Amino acid sequence: MKKFAVAEKMFVFGEDKYFKSCHASTVAYLPGAGICAAAFGGTAEGRDDVGIFVSMKGDKGFLPPTKIKISEEAHWNPVLSALGGKFTLWFKAGKTIPGWVTYVAESSDGVNWTEPQPLVPGDISGGRGPVKNPPLPLPDGTLIGPRSVETHTAWTTEFDISFDGGKSWHITKPLDYKYDNILGEAFKTQKRNGIIQPALWRESRGVHAFMRSTWGAVYRSDSENGIDWSPAYRTEIPNNNSGICCAVNSENILALCLNPVSTSERTPLKLLFSSDGGDNFDDGITLEDGEGEYSYPTVVADGSDFLVTYTYKRRDIVFCRVSAV
Repeated sequence: MKKFAVAEKMFVFGEDKYFKSCHASTVAYLPGAGICAAAFGGTAEGRDDVGIFVSMKGDKGFLPPTKIKISEEAHWNPVLSALGGKFTLWFKAGKTIPGWVTYVAESSDGVNWTEPQPLVPGDISGGRGPVKNPPLPLPDGTLIGPRSVETHTAWTTEFDISFDGGKSWHITKPLDYKYDNILGEAFKTQKRNGIIQPALWRESRGVHAFMRSTWGAVYRSDSENGIDWSPAYRTEIPNNNSGICCAVNSENILALCLNPVSTSERTPLKLLFSSDGGDNFDDGITLEDGEGEYSYPTVVADGSDFLVTYTYKRRDIVFCRVSAV
């Protein structure tokens, strides 16, 4: 398998220019338009002044962002995709995570956006569609939204399926899991327990999902069709119960970005690579290893390259292009 290295690295927004705190970045590449990145930003996560900031990459760095804010309540977890010749942006709004409502907007250039609309009008289930990571398109046109629900007592992974290009969505049953906690029995009864924020990929054997967990390791589930899923099971990949993301490039290399530790620290941040469909990963490359946090990455493919964004100490978002060497 080829070796990879960071070919380009820069900040997206600039520390303290537009907000005091930011988090939960996302990135997408649209041919003919370019690279678009987004995150939520404001005084602090969960505050009423938090909105979504979206920025296009120019020749000399990222351009001044467009701010999207539809109400005087916290906005959360933007997700970008570049399907169907346009950028699509999903984000959540709500006072609390269980009260999330998902909104969707579209753009052809990453600067001018349609008026955000509820993704599923009237839904009060805690958010619909993709919760953190990009949706996965299948060859037959099916779109799989990696969804999860967070309540005060449990964390649950589901999938939101669209058969009509994102016009309507249908929730699968909650994902079962094989409980296999490497952190000890005390974690089994903690207040919030479970697996959330799936990261999707597809290869010759079917569709797969990695999930963050409260139990010290990444969990995985497999499916032939993206609708019926195996019970999630523990992998040997450490996880600190923070966001993860994965993508497959044009050479069928799977990249997984995460904090590969079982403790609570959100550092180091690494990009791991697999050439066998996610069964085994190499040692990867280190994106950050200082005092964090460096967290909540999104990774997408641009040909044989990978594009990565992640939180930099809650002060800014970093963008990286990772290429074979």
